[in-house]
Amino acid sequence: MDHTREILTFQLGTYANYVGAHFWNQQESNFVYDSNNSQVEEEQLPQNDVLYREGLNDLNQTTYTPRLLSVDLVGTLGHLPMVGELYGNYVPLLDEQPTDDHLQKVKENAEQNNLSTGSELDVLKQPRATMSEYQKDLLKNAVNTQNKDYNLKETCSSWADYLYTRYHPRTFNVLQGFIRQSDVQVLGTHAAGVEIWQSPGFNEDFCDRIRLYAEECDGLQGFQVLFDIDDGFSGLASKLLEHLNDEYSRASFVLPLHYPRNVSYAQADSRTAQSIRVVNSVLSYSHLSEQASMFTPLSTLSTIWRNNTQQSRHLPGLKWQSDNLYQSSAVLAAFLDTVTLSYRLRQTPETLLRFCERVAPHGRKLTAAAMSLPLGMQQEQDLIDYLDQSVNTSLLTQLSPGCDPGTSHLVQSVVARGIPYARLKRPMEQAGPQLRMAAYGCDSVSQMLQLYYQCAYHGSLTHAASTPLPLKTQLPFPYEIFEDTIANDGFKLPSDGQREPDTRVDSAPVLAALQNSSKLGDHLDALHAQTHRVQLAKLQSYSLGGLERGDYESSLDRLLEFRDNYEDSHYL
Repeated sequence: MDHTREILTFQLGTYANYVGAHFWNQQESNFVYDSNNSQVEEEQLPQNDVLYREGLNDLNQTTYTPRLLSVDLVGTLGHLPMVGELYGNYVPLLDEQPTDDHLQKVKENAEQNNLSTGSELDVLKQPRATMSEYQKDLLKNAVNTQNKDYNLKETCSSWADYLYTRYHPRTFNVLQGFIRQSDVQVLGTHAAGVEIWQSPGFNEDFCDRIRLYAEECDGLQGFQVLFDIDDGFSGLASKLLEHLNDEYSRASFVLPLHYPRNVSYAQADSRTAQSIRVVNSVLSYSHLSEQASMFTPLSTLSTIWRNNTQQSRHLPGLKWQSDNLYQSSAVLAAFLDTVTLSYRLRQTPETLLRFCERVAPHGRKLTAAAMSLPLGMQQEQDLIDYLDQSVNTSLLTQLSPGCDPGTSHLVQSVVARGIPYARLKRPMEQAGPQLRMAAYGCDSVSQMLQLYYQCAYHGSLTHAASTPLPLKTQLPFPYEIFEDTIANDGFKLPSDGQREPDTRVDSAPVLAALQNSSKLGDHLDALHAQTHRVQLAKLQSYSLGGLERGDYESSLDRLLEFRDNYEDSHYL
């Protein structure tokens, strides 16, 4: 019998947890509890055991939670207790404060569930946290996804405000002493993150949590790592990847996340802050080029380094507030959820390692992300006609800042979702002009996409996968980002049609791709060019963090060596 090929996910940093919360919400929106009511065949659904684990709590109730380790700052958990809510450890915060007896029981239950690897666990009583209106309704099982406006785009102050998924007690790791501030990165530098990893108080406990997850797996195939690259979580991610390679030697798909706005650092003016951001990226890229199987920078901004205009990407059919963490992270999570279906669908033979090797051959580990959300097809339009009219235009919008892989000599993995088979093409007796198209011979969405890219992208190699499962866009997804020209099912309304007032988009078709070409070398050139304006000696936060000039220059050398992999003379 085939065993499950498990993946362990890491979310390091506040924005990574914003993206992760949307990602896990999306997973649970696709759970099927009654196959008779499912509109998607079972083999075309995700294999949830790849990312989830089954367990039992103290009440002998079965739990099903993400195989996940999350690291964040103090203050980001909001109302969520450190030890979770599923294993008898939930401290009531709505109507009463916990008693000393209750806290003692929390401590005993946490120790029994191996939530601390030290000799003794301390449980501290904290003031009651503010709970969002959405979470209050969720606790009462009274969430109104159709008519009530929770206004999360304005009121959301943490990813905990819209998290639907319940995590395992082992998941949360909070960096004590680092309290989140809305306007300043308190963990500012790559060096600060390295220092945290090397501290025994963090390292021993965190590595033991990794080990406990790994020992539960029958066939651990690798890791998904999301981390904030603009601050100290970049250093934490670099050391984590070293540890994973040393101890487990599995594939790692890494997604460095850039905040959708300029980041401020303690005691740093705007020019110094830009330099810190560049140095964090250089040190991260240097490590990723050696430690990751593949890495894909993600941001809703068009460019990152010294981007004073803060220009955001534009996806046709969407409109979001460019610096809003709740909305922008949902866009990135939609990409992640869609593109990873390539190795998570039940019907696919793809593994994480094969997925990475396919898109990142010959040392070209840097890849670019692109997506179309919503896809752009009109209601009642067939895919064959949509692709035919799009031959001279790009279907996708880039989500990797400063990256443009071009339209020739690409290697890419493309995933389409939410396109019913009935929308592929017309039956022969109704086909009319479609019969004259070469694509009419295609019998699946993935076949038609491969033919399209074979014709439109010269000298390129495309691997395509598809599922009729759409992206679910009901609460807590920010449904308000869809323009009025998008119908309830996510397809484009014909002509100048508009969606009926007070109605929401429930789901949407999506096309997502990971792309690689020699043109991504321009992204590395742009980063290296920014280093000429960096005066390392004047970056006090790095001087105090112990970064030596020689170590920084070695990282620059590795960056240039990595850039050589993207020369046109290299075989792709």
